[in-house]
Amino acid sequence: MATRPAFAVWLRTACFLAAVATAPGALAFDAGQLASQEIPAAHLVGHGSFTRLGFHLYDAELFSGADRLNANWGTHPLVLDLRYARSFKSRTLVQRSLIEMTKLQVATDAERQRWADELARILPDVSAGQHLTGVFRPGDGTRFFSDGKLIGQIAGDAFGRAFFAIWLDPRTSAPDLRAELISDAR
Repeated sequence: MATRPAFAVWLRTACFLAAVATAPGALAFDAGQLASQEIPAAHLVGHGSFTRLGFHLYDAELFSGADRLNANWGTHPLVLDLRYARSFKSRTLVQRSLIEMTKLQVATDAERQRWADELARILPDVSAGQHLTGVFRPGDGTRFFSDGKLIGQIAGDAFGRAFFAIWLDPRTSAPDLRAELISDAR
């Protein structure tokens, strides 16, 4: 039988965990709801986690309005939500995006640098638990959201395809995550 002090500690811990789990911010953002608002008939295509050198960096979810994704994924509306497991500075996110697009050889050096400059004005520093969401709509460009709030847009389909290629191109540096993201698209 638990002692009263032990029970009191357990009760305080349980109440604290319940309060954290139901805090307004904890339930405020739903990537699926944002995807449905941005792209009619959007559905979850796949999800996975990205880990480097044993460190969990983020969880990702991919949504699309298309029935099936295929090699022509860049012709379909897409929503990619990243929920960060660690804090990152904006400049780190931008630099990593630029490195990945360069490795994939998408666009010219000048275009990638222009996009990096635009991303630097849009992307905030992120903390653990924060969501950054990209919405690509062919013909309408790419919109970015932070925890569901619009933070910026980059015009043009070329940027959207280059940015989403970081995760969806067969040559991605994260092939396991790509496989998880497109798992339902085969």
